[in-house]
Amino acid sequence: MSFFPLLFPNFWHKYASYVPLFWSLIYLIFVAYFFGFFRVFGAICEPLLADYLPFIILIAALYTVSGGIFVDFPRYRGPLFNALFLLFGSFLAGWIGTTGASTLLIRPFLRANAGRKKCSHLVVFFIFLVANIGGSATPVGDPPLFIGFLKGIDFFWFIKRLYPVIFGATFALVGIFFVIDFILFKNDPATDHDRVAKSAFILRGKTNLLLMMAVLLIVIFCNFSGEVLLYGHKFNWSSILRNCLLVIISLISLRITPKKIHERNGFSVAPIREVAELFAGIFITIAPIISILQQGTSGAFGDVFRWMAPGGEFIANRCFWASGLLSSLLDNAPTFLIFFHLTSGDAQTLMTVKSHILAAFSISTVFMGALTYLGNAPNLMVRSIAEHCSIKTPSFLGYLLWSCTILLPIFAVISACL
Repeated sequence: MSFFPLLFPNFWHKYASYVPLFWSLIYLIFVAYFFGFFRVFGAICEPLLADYLPFIILIAALYTVSGGIFVDFPRYRGPLFNALFLLFGSFLAGWIGTTGASTLLIRPFLRANAGRKKCSHLVVFFIFLVANIGGSATPVGDPPLFIGFLKGIDFFWFIKRLYPVIFGATFALVGIFFVIDFILFKNDPATDHDRVAKSAFILRGKTNLLLMMAVLLIVIFCNFSGEVLLYGHKFNWSSILRNCLLVIISLISLRITPKKIHERNGFSVAPIREVAELFAGIFITIAPIISILQQGTSGAFGDVFRWMAPGGEFIANRCFWASGLLSSLLDNAPTFLIFFHLTSGDAQTLMTVKSHILAAFSISTVFMGALTYLGNAPNLMVRSIAEHCSIKTPSFLGYLLWSCTILLPIFAVISACL
């Protein structure tokens, strides 16, 4: 189902709402046949209420609030400006989310480089850094880490444990980008290197910056004990409160943002609606994969399990590659959920005894989401926006060539250090 938007784009645009529904119905029919009709209700409610709903509400809130902020930069600033821009965007992504940072920054980044003939690398590195790797600092930054936070991982555990890898990979990629951009900028015949920038720095929708800060504070502090029993499942009161507050923040942003800002940003509910529909299907149908993997060596993926955990003990660098490659195809949030349950299912155990395992699949699910357009929801969003701005973006295979050439050596170094 994850491949439909790229493999069958025309079909997807016409029937996007029906594809996730179709596969979900097929799965639920099998549930009803093998386990009884009354298990269908649980198969829908448990994944949607416990995991999907908090995930999509946060993504929607970040997308909505960032869509109410308009930013513009002077043009023709060159490679140094672009490198610093990506560095800043990577930092910002960790605190307002890859979705929020991508939506906020991709258009001004492309406008700042308007007129250049060779721009595809700008989109590629933006996806690498802002739409993926930069989000590894906090649970707000990227969906898989937020899934971990919902399961009990401490909010600041990721930045405390992963900061050497985050900073190392970020600065390495920014350095590689600077070299590539410098060469292309210098040899671009369409670039007037002596042209003085006519536009100034512009920031509109400042109230939404306060709402963005409110989103961050809500996620950090809405984390207290107390549970409610709903349809036979326990749900945390703090999660319910957080969801309600984030919905309110989104509605406030939509109400107070001037129409002109949304128009200049090209803001539309269509991208987030498409993401919501696709991920509803993924979260509903992911249960069999989790169940098969939890069977260990006796399950259908027994060979994979034995490779990752010979003798029953998980090896960090093998979990790194297995979870990372799966995230690049399935999407990183469901992949994190799979490996969370596979390796322990208990947050305290993963943060202490198995901290090296949690670090391995946390890094890989976030970082390797950049390997393909399918790896993270903002990847497709950034590509779509760039094409709307008349930027020629790499094809699926073309992007894969970029990512494998540049990212795989960096991932190999990370794997060796785990």
